[in-house]
Amino acid sequence: MNQQLAGLNLDIVAATKKPATSTINLDFFSGAGIIEGEIKLASGPVNSKNFSRIELEENIVIVGEGNRVVFSEAMAGKTPDQLKIPVIASKYIQMLSNLEYEAIGVNIRGFLSFPEGKDAASRYIASNFLANASWQTIGFSPVRASINLVFDRERSPFYLNIAEAAMRKEEDEATVPIVMFSGSFSYVVNGESAAEKIAYMHEIIANWQTDFTAFNEIINNHFLAQNTAVNYQEMPQMSSYQEMPQIEAYQEMSQTESESETNLFVMNGVS
Repeated sequence: MNQQLAGLNLDIVAATKKPATSTINLDFFSGAGIIEGEIKLASGPVNSKNFSRIELEENIVIVGEGNRVVFSEAMAGKTPDQLKIPVIASKYIQMLSNLEYEAIGVNIRGFLSFPEGKDAASRYIASNFLANASWQTIGFSPVRASINLVFDRERSPFYLNIAEAAMRKEEDEATVPIVMFSGSFSYVVNGESAAEKIAYMHEIIANWQTDFTAFNEIINNHFLAQNTAVNYQEMPQMSSYQEMPQIEAYQEMSQTESESETNLFVMNGVS
């Protein structure tokens, strides 16, 4: 059977000089025309001094955290033209050009699940991505690892994290070991004037499928056992967990998760 990533998710992340937390609310988005149509809240909004989050129907989440804004959408069952996040992100950036954007990232996540046993994900990482050395036998269970890789590419650097985690199923609260593949294409905003910088960001967002194609090629051809293309229209949908993606050029930014996210997705070693 061909291996394919499930739960594919697209994130567009904008890093700003000025705080953006207060801008994340549905009334502002609707009144400014950033969100059009009948999209409604899927859960109650979260608002605090340093963190704001709204979750919309159709598996769309928008987060303001310090000096960054995260636009996230589950890709399962949708064609590229049906994704709303690229349009929403572009309108937001155009409307709030005064935030002084510094960088923009296109992030893609997906995972492999291992329902056959609690150590299956650990063994997968150890056998596929780690050297077969004596240190792997230390301890009473397979070594757990998180792998960070950086690929120097012409269009942008590509940051890839491969890590073990556990997904909690909504129907019975059972957890399933998974291996998460999180990729980030990071761009420092170019341009002399504010208008040039906004235009550059629009170009990056408009070409998100170029980065998605590169992600597929790298993961499918070089990391998964079979050389197969990902058809995300047929992927099973992940639960509503939304990991806060990070523009890798700005690693000093925190990776705070909301309580609702932690309840749905448990990283190994994190209670």
